[in-house]
Amino acid sequence: MGGGMVRGSIFCVVVLIAALSQAAAQPLPANLLAEDENAYSASLSPDGRLVALVQRSNDAETIVSFDWRTGQASAVQRAPTARGVFVDWTAWKGDSRLLFGAHQRVGWDGTPEDVDYDIVRRVYSINLDGSNLTQMFEGQMRRLLNPDQAPVHLIDILANDPGHALFGTWGQDGYTVYRVDVASGRSTIIDDDAGWETGRVYVDGLGNPVIRMEFLPWNSGYRFFRRAPEGRRWEQAHEVVRSTIAQNRDFYPLRAGPGAGQVYVAARPPGQEFQAIYLYNTATGELGAPIYAHPSADAEAIRVDPNDNSLLAGCALARRWECRATDARMQRHFDAIGRYFDNLADFSLMSVSHDRQVWLIQAQGPTIPPTFYVYDLSTAQITAVASTHPRVPRARLAPSRVVEYVSRDGTALWGYLTALPGDGARPLVVLPHGGPEARDDFDYNMLVQYLASRGYAVFQPNFRGSEGSGRSFAEAGRRQWGLRMQDDVTDGVAHLAQSGVADASRVCIVGASYGGYAALAGGAFTPDLYRCVVSVAGVSDLLAVLTDERQGRGRNSTSYAYWVQVIGDPARDRTALDATSPARHADNFRAPVLLIHGRADGIVYVEQSEVMRDALQRAGRQVRYVEFEDEGHYWGNWEPANRQRLLEEIGGFLAEHLGGTP
Repeated sequence: MGGGMVRGSIFCVVVLIAALSQAAAQPLPANLLAEDENAYSASLSPDGRLVALVQRSNDAETIVSFDWRTGQASAVQRAPTARGVFVDWTAWKGDSRLLFGAHQRVGWDGTPEDVDYDIVRRVYSINLDGSNLTQMFEGQMRRLLNPDQAPVHLIDILANDPGHALFGTWGQDGYTVYRVDVASGRSTIIDDDAGWETGRVYVDGLGNPVIRMEFLPWNSGYRFFRRAPEGRRWEQAHEVVRSTIAQNRDFYPLRAGPGAGQVYVAARPPGQEFQAIYLYNTATGELGAPIYAHPSADAEAIRVDPNDNSLLAGCALARRWECRATDARMQRHFDAIGRYFDNLADFSLMSVSHDRQVWLIQAQGPTIPPTFYVYDLSTAQITAVASTHPRVPRARLAPSRVVEYVSRDGTALWGYLTALPGDGARPLVVLPHGGPEARDDFDYNMLVQYLASRGYAVFQPNFRGSEGSGRSFAEAGRRQWGLRMQDDVTDGVAHLAQSGVADASRVCIVGASYGGYAALAGGAFTPDLYRCVVSVAGVSDLLAVLTDERQGRGRNSTSYAYWVQVIGDPARDRTALDATSPARHADNFRAPVLLIHGRADGIVYVEQSEVMRDALQRAGRQVRYVEFEDEGHYWGNWEPANRQRLLEEIGGFLAEHLGGTP
């Protein structure tokens, strides 16, 4: 399972990954890199004996229990994907019973192109031997507003209540919290005061619903409400105007705290530079002092004791993922696990047994696709359980390193450089990230590895405007599309050329979403720098984007206000927006352009690529346009065959203009 079982002592370094050599380097097959994750939703049983996870095969998704001591795996429940049945998540309820969510595509004919189907969602409990399969809300589906399509959220497993768990979904009076008997599936309403706009409810350490999240119109942000543990009246606590959850650094609940009215939150109060972790008082709205903070990065994750919800560790994503334990013994084990992976991967603590002696961790790095391991504190042994991409040959993956450089105005910047071992300058692919208030991480990346295996050095700059490095760094990118943010990318290329890593005469730029805009801006505004340009779902006309946002969501909408803040105001900044819209400067392009877009993209509309294509054609420039009929914005959600074609289109285009293997 997942490539078998590997054991090693943590306190003597064991390198899992074979050494790379240039002679052994072969281009990685696109079909292997484009495969869906083989294993997901892993969790550790409370007694630490078993790991439950979902494993994919060609025709099914199977819930598996894995005894990490013996290596024995047992199938618990099989979902036949050929009949449109898929498992969404799993969770332990005690040591011998699981909860899981699943959905079925009713009317689906099994082809990726078929979008004419209904989705039916259900939640079940089941014994490990496959017996006593029970549907939650059994015989009570009429209580739910839309039982077929509305998601049911597992709010709290109620670790100290063996027979029940808390679920949330939309009932007859709006979003409702239910206490469900996991043996019978029967439910009792705990709270139905959340309202129709609510998207999520959070509980304190005693299971009281104390925070609710309300969606702002057009999914443009969130409004959070709080109340005391025994209270009924909700008070507004925070409003966050952002386009996605990943960009919310100001306030976000994480999980129940140890006591009544306590919830762990990640927050960045006004005037604070970095996000930190707080134990929030829902009765008063007070954050108190940070319980975990990082000196130079936004803190964003915690792990707690499963017995009492006390804090075990806090984590932040700086140059690398960093976690600090609350006690010295636990930190020594963290340090030893880091040495075990020989600095090739970062790891996250996923779950902990009730006696805290067995951990489930997930490790990943550029040369290690996400892999689940069990760590036994009593023996300091680590056991590999399953990999998300077991068929990807790890020995052929390229390592990454952090590159520090300085912008033209003296700002310290950094990014990741991925390349197979070897000396001398090589062709460079610049890969700016999307967002733009997002960032790249030290992780396994399908596209990066595909390109690096073909002999390119791949550079991922975290330019100003990127998230995770504090408020000032993120806000420095506001209204700097095509300007300061673009200069940061250009200065990174110059640094790599000057340091002898990159061949300055053979550089291409590739990006998706905002990264697609940055690629087009590179071709339009630094036309001598790049030999070719690839934009996937990229923005090309800033004025058109803002016009679409205003007309579609309203001049007074929070969504439009956010994008005016980030991009610019058409009423006051029209000249600047025109000057930084690549589609309005197609005459500047010298490099050939590849445009790729999903027709079903609801984030950056396909018209943005069509406008760019038409402008380049009118200007007599070389352009290729590729459209994926039924795919959306995020290629991680695309069908594997389309992800494979995406890689091959990019690889063939780069090979044509940079040389190398398609």
